[in-house]
Amino acid sequence: MATIPEGNFWMGRTHFFLVDAVGWFERDRQDDFPAHRVFLDTFSIDKTEVTNEAYARYLDAKGGKAPWHWPHGKIPKDEEKFPVYNVDWNDAAGYCAWAGKRLPTEAEWGKAARGGLDRKKFTWGDGEESTGARGSLRVKASANFSSTGAMEVGKYPPNGYGLFDMAGNVWEWTNDWYERNYYSISPLKNPKGPEKGMYKVFRGGGWNDADERNLMPSFRNYTDPLEKSITIGFRCAK
Repeated sequence: MATIPEGNFWMGRTHFFLVDAVGWFERDRQDDFPAHRVFLDTFSIDKTEVTNEAYARYLDAKGGKAPWHWPHGKIPKDEEKFPVYNVDWNDAAGYCAWAGKRLPTEAEWGKAARGGLDRKKFTWGDGEESTGARGSLRVKASANFSSTGAMEVGKYPPNGYGLFDMAGNVWEWTNDWYERNYYSISPLKNPKGPEKGMYKVFRGGGWNDADERNLMPSFRNYTDPLEKSITIGFRCAK
């Protein structure tokens, strides 16, 4: 795990696009406004998404059903280090509890994803073309944009906190219930999301997301907590 230091960060989107001005987005898709400063205590978060091999150890210890796409309940060939997916929110929370951890809050996930680069478009900065350790990879390449599926975790360089795949590969469950206007009433210290709701928040963009805005660390998504998808996995916090 990586330790994320206490302190403030800007939660929400600080960049605007033409589609915002002309009203092309539904109101639900402007749910990352207003950007606001949030203080978080120190916490830790997994450096990578939970892998198939780690999830298999959990199933061996606790029982339960393997993801439906595993042939005969076994990890697909050569995919031990791929992120586990086709797991719902309860599956993810159960694994984290077994590991002595928990799912990150949405605020924790957001700060961790930024890697210390506050108010930037992407985990590596503002530009569509990434620089530094990522070389000259384009946004979609550096975030594992693909039409074929997830890939082994940690294939691209980490962000400033040493975290891998915070954009692309698979979306990641958070602990929070979803409320589209939550950012306007969010506590300014250690927000934990609404007390109840219908949907759970997941973050990070997936391998099949063609819209680069989905890969921004501020972008919010949500679905039924019982949803199992080939594009949603998770990592744990503590």
